[in-house]
Amino acid sequence: MFRSSRAICLIALTSAAWAGDITGYAIITKRLTKKRVSPIVYNLRGSAAAPASSDDGGTISEYDRMAVILEGGSFPGQPPVTAVLDQRNTRFGAELLVVPVGSTIEFPNSDPIFHNVFSLSKAQPFDLGFYARGESRSVKFSHAGIVQVYCHIHANMYAAIVVTDSPWFAKPAADGSFSWRGVPAGHYHLTAWHKIAGMHAIDVTVPEQGQVDVGIRVPVDVEPHP
Repeated sequence: MFRSSRAICLIALTSAAWAGDITGYAIITKRLTKKRVSPIVYNLRGSAAAPASSDDGGTISEYDRMAVILEGGSFPGQPPVTAVLDQRNTRFGAELLVVPVGSTIEFPNSDPIFHNVFSLSKAQPFDLGFYARGESRSVKFSHAGIVQVYCHIHANMYAAIVVTDSPWFAKPAADGSFSWRGVPAGHYHLTAWHKIAGMHAIDVTVPEQGQVDVGIRVPVDVEPHP
């Protein structure tokens, strides 16, 4: 019994010695223009313009529309979770959610009108049908990918769900920072997906010990072009 416990401790110490930390920043290189264009409804190419809103006051951070994911190796993902994407004031309650594979998203209707939430995304197509205030529907997301979510009735409603099988994912903080500790040494791809700018990626090498600092630039520009 003593030998087994000692072996487990040695394995844990050895694994820790072969792991490093990542400290990163997502850098927005171009902000949204003051005049926002209408969303590209039902766009399945990986990006779309943000819906115009009368009540956001321009206070929504671009990092609220972004997910960062470290991909590489054969490591088990995080356990599934249950999250909520509310419908209120003819808007979705979040610009973007990022969840592990197998997670369930609930879609409650908090508006005094009907909504019909749906997605045509290949990762998880669904149509929840029409339902009234106080009712809710849910969807389990079994495959990794980008799921763009709309409402059949209100064309301005657009949210995104990033489903990942990686154990390392995050939404950047208000200053664009993110970090992961104890990442096994090796070569990875750091991917940033932004609701408007789409996918951007860089290569990252994690040392056997210590910390690596990374920055990933995401150009955001929805200014209409002639």
